[in-house]
Amino acid sequence: MLKKMKLLSLTILLVLILVGCGGNKEENAKTAEAPKEKVLKIAIEKDATSLNPVIVTDLTGEMFSANIFDTLVSYKDSVSDAAPGLAEKWEISKDGKTYTFHLRKGVKFHDGTELTAKDVVYTYEEINNPKNGSPGKQYLNELEKVEAVDDYTVKFTLKNVYASFMQLVGSPQFGILPSEHVKKVGMEAFDRAPVGTGPFKFQEWVPDDHITLVKFDDYFRGPANIDKAIFRPIPKAETIAVELKSGGVDLAEGLLPQDITKFQSDSEFEVKQTPGLSFQYVGFSDNQKPYSDVRFRKAIYYATDFENAIKGIYGVTGSRAYSWIPPVVFANDKRYMKSKALPYDEAKAKALFDELKAEGVLKEGMEIPILSPQDAFRSKIATAMASSLVKYGFKPQVQTLEFGTLLPSTEGGKAGIYLLGWGSAPDPDRWTYALFHTDAGTQNRSAYSNKTVDEALELGRSTADQSVREKAYVEAMRQAIATDYVHIPLIFKNITIVHTKKVTNFEPSPQGYIYLYTPKNNVDIK
Repeated sequence: MLKKMKLLSLTILLVLILVGCGGNKEENAKTAEAPKEKVLKIAIEKDATSLNPVIVTDLTGEMFSANIFDTLVSYKDSVSDAAPGLAEKWEISKDGKTYTFHLRKGVKFHDGTELTAKDVVYTYEEINNPKNGSPGKQYLNELEKVEAVDDYTVKFTLKNVYASFMQLVGSPQFGILPSEHVKKVGMEAFDRAPVGTGPFKFQEWVPDDHITLVKFDDYFRGPANIDKAIFRPIPKAETIAVELKSGGVDLAEGLLPQDITKFQSDSEFEVKQTPGLSFQYVGFSDNQKPYSDVRFRKAIYYATDFENAIKGIYGVTGSRAYSWIPPVVFANDKRYMKSKALPYDEAKAKALFDELKAEGVLKEGMEIPILSPQDAFRSKIATAMASSLVKYGFKPQVQTLEFGTLLPSTEGGKAGIYLLGWGSAPDPDRWTYALFHTDAGTQNRSAYSNKTVDEALELGRSTADQSVREKAYVEAMRQAIATDYVHIPLIFKNITIVHTKKVTNFEPSPQGYIYLYTPKNNVDIK
C-alpha cells in the first residue's frame, strides 16, 4: 500500500512539473519581446501632388517615385555616372541612336508579378500618350520606337542623337509601371495607390497630413533597413525645427538658416549639406500684359533689392543664381549672365513704370497678384517684391498657395508673376527645354515662345558635340534670361538635411530627393 502511495505521489509530482514547464514555455512565448519596428519620421516642405511617375509634376512627387519605383539605370549615388538599375547592363550603338537594355531576371513588383520588357515598353508608351498629359513626354520627341526584343531585353531607337538620353531613363519620372495592374485599375486610381518595384511599398496617403511607405521584403537588392517611413508635409520652417527638436520627426528638409546654425552646434543632431541641383526663380507670363512687356519685367527687377533680399532670406542655404544652368553643369556662362542681372535702382524702376503708365499699359492703383508657395523663403521674396511695388502706386497681392492649387494656377501663362523652383539631372537640356521651348508643355509656365531659343534648344539636344551644345545653351539663356528677362533667377540651393544621430547611412542628394535606399546606402535608424 505504501509503495502505491509513493508511486501515486511521484506521478502527481511529475505531472505538476511537466504542466509547470509547459506553462512557463507558453508564458515565455507570450512575453518574449518582438523586434522593435523601425519607423523613420520625415518632415518635408510640401505634400505631393502625384505619386505616379507618368504624371508627376513636382520634385516632391518625383522623390516619392524614386522610393516606390525603379528606373532602368540609377543616378542615386552619382548624378553623372549611371549605375545598373532594373537593367543590369546595356549597349549603345556607334551612331548613338540605338540603346539596348538587358533587364535583371526575377525582379518583383509589389503585387508579386515579375517585371518584364513589356512593362518597360508600356511605361514609355504611356508617357508618350497625349491623353496622360505626362511632363515626361517632352523628353521623348526623339524617340522613334521602343520594343521588347524578348522578355528581358528592351531596345530604344531614336530619330536623332539625344545627348542626355541616359539621364532621361534614370529620372524618377521614368519609373517602370506594372502594365497589367495599371490597365486593370486605370492611371488615375494608380496615382493614389501606386505599385512599383522599389524598396518601399505605398501604404497610405492622407493629403496634407502624411504619406506612409513600408519596406518591400522582396526588393531585388535586399530589404530596406527601416520598416516604415512616414513623410509629414510641414509648410512652416519654424514648425519643422520644433518638430525635429521635440522628436516629432527624425529627419527634415526646409529649415531656416538660423535653425540650421543651431542644429550644427547641437550634439544630438547631424547637419548634412551638398551643393544642389535645385533652383528657385521669379517668372512672368509671356502671353498677357503688362507681364509680357520686357519693360515691366525690368522695372520689377530694378524695383526690388534682390541681392540683399536673397542674402537675408536664404543665408547659408544657397548661392545667388544668374542663369538657369547650375554652376556644376557645363554652359553655365556665369560671368556674362551676372553682368546682365539688373541692380536695385529705384530711379530706373520709376522711369519704366512711368513710361508704361503714360502709354496706358499700367494704371495707378493697379492690382498686381504675386503667386508663391507657402515656404518661408519664396513667400518672403514675394513679400519683399510686394513691399517695393507699393512705392510706385500699385496694389500688390501676395497669394501663398499650397502646391495642389499653385501649379495649375501657373500653367499656360495664367499667372502674371509667380515664384517656383526646379531641379533635375546635370545636363543643360534638362534645365532649359522644358521651361523655355515653345512646345515643351505645362512646365513652360510662362508660355514663353522665341524662335531663336527654340532652335538653340533643339540643336543642343540633337548633337553629341559638347562644344556645339555649349554654344547653343549659352545662346538660349542669353536670350531668355538676359534679354527677354522672362525669369529672374534667385538661388541655387544647397541641399541641407538635418537628422538625429539615431539616423545612419543617409546622404543628401544634389537633386533634393530624400533617398531612403540607394545602391550604396541603405538608411537605418537606431
